Order: sequence, then structure tokens, then C-alpha cells
Amino acid sequence: MEATEAAVLASACGRRRTVRTFDASPLSPEAHELLETLASHDENPYGIPVELRLIDAKTYGATSRVIRGTTWYVVGSLSRCAHAEEAFGYAVERLILAATAHGLGTAWLAGTIDRPAFERAVGVDENRIMPAVIAVGTPAARMSALERVMRSKLHADERAPWDALFFRGDLAHPMSSPDELGPALAAALTCVRTAPSAQNLQPWCLVCSDRRIDLFEHRTLPLRPIGDVQLVDMGIAMLHLEAGLAQQGMCGTWSFDGPRANAGDPNSSTTYVATISF
Repeated sequence: MEATEAAVLASACGRRRTVRTFDASPLSPEAHELLETLASHDENPYGIPVELRLIDAKTYGATSRVIRGTTWYVVGSLSRCAHAEEAFGYAVERLILAATAHGLGTAWLAGTIDRPAFERAVGVDENRIMPAVIAVGTPAARMSALERVMRSKLHADERAPWDALFFRGDLAHPMSSPDELGPALAAALTCVRTAPSAQNLQPWCLVCSDRRIDLFEHRTLPLRPIGDVQLVDMGIAMLHLEAGLAQQGMCGTWSFDGPRANAGDPNSSTTYVATISF
């Protein structure tokens, strides 16, 4: 990831929030062009092609019961294969952060959509999955009552404590605060802490050691054959981590060969996902 892009994405990490209430204004030609351009960039650490499209959902009769004021969505699909969800989460969150930097609002949506209608819009079949869709538009000046209730129920403005997410050496040694790290690495990890996740469960654990970070998934939701949203969350965390490190001048390289020896905990509910070295 280039330093310029990393700076834009990492800066957007702290500003991004889930927007469910839009101002009902038409998507401007500039915003339309921006989103089309962003949707054409599907790079991800797994090299899995991700097909993203900007659609006007009313053309397909597709809706979400929690979205107000926009009919525009970014809809994506990809082959049903190992690591598809992580690749999808990484590629789409890259689009979302870039859109945030340009003043657009977005919302990840998986369980509150007319899934069959959206799947028809992008031609999903037994060989492809559509893990989620993304509502997009200009945020309204005020949230709807439904959005306020949802944010309160999900504790949307809260994040798990530092010692539940970040570890030194292995999963048996949680960090109590960012003060245990240098400011650059602490800033990069803070980008991960702000990342969105299904039901705001933040299912990631990061083990830091010797210029590498091993990423683990803490499974809290059941597996879903139509596109596992918690694995999507892991791809989102990967994008936030890579952008945060690159912003601090630490260009990372992903690998998937397993964690540092003894970094994991065989007795926990965590599963190794990826390693970034910098």
C-alpha cells in the first residue's frame, strides 16, 4: 500500500461510522464516478477477484429495512472459495474508507437486506457468494429514530478494552494500554480498534512480537454458508491494520503460514488468520 493512500485510509478510520440515515439527495456525478472507480479496485492480500458494482437498488426492487434516504448500494460477489470472505472484507473496507474521506456515508449490511433481490442484481449462483452489501450516500443531518435505537442497542460508539484485543508475545499476555508500545505502533493498532464489525463484536486478537503481528479470530457468531460475516470482519481488520502501519512508515507484508511459535492458545476459541511483517 502506497504511503499516500495509507494516509488517506488511516485518517478515515477514526471518522468512519455506520450511517443508516441519508439525506435523500441524488448521488452526484462526482460521487458516482468516485464509487465506480473505487469499485474497480479489488486488490486484497489473497489475490481473489472481487466483483463490486454500484447499483440503484430500486431498479432491482432491492431494499433494506434499516436504511432511510438512499437507494444506492455497492454490491459485491466472488467465487465460493477459501478466504473469500476475508478478501471481500478487505477490498470493500478499502472502498468504504476512501468514500469516507470524500464525505460519503456508508453502512455494511448482511442480515437486514432483501438478500434474494440483491443476489439477483449481481448474478449470484451456487458457485458465488455475496457476503454483504454497502449502502452509500450523503449522511442526513439527523439520524432517524430507528438508527438511534440501533446504535444504542449495539453500543456502536464503544469499543472493547485494549487488553481484550491486543497481546504481547502470545495470547496469554494482554496489553493493558497503548502506553506499552511506541507511539507509531500504538497509532496503527488504534486503527484496528476503530474497525466496524458485525454486531460490534470486534472478533479480532492481535499478537505483537519482533516486527510482526499475528492476527487471530475469536469466534463469537455461528458459521454462515452464504458468506460468513465474522470472516468478513477479519478482512476489515486486516485492511485497517495494514493502512495504520503504512501511515506510520511501516510497510507490511502479509503471510499465512501460521503464527509465531507458541503465540496462539490451543485451549482458547481463537483461530489463526494471517500475519503481517513490517
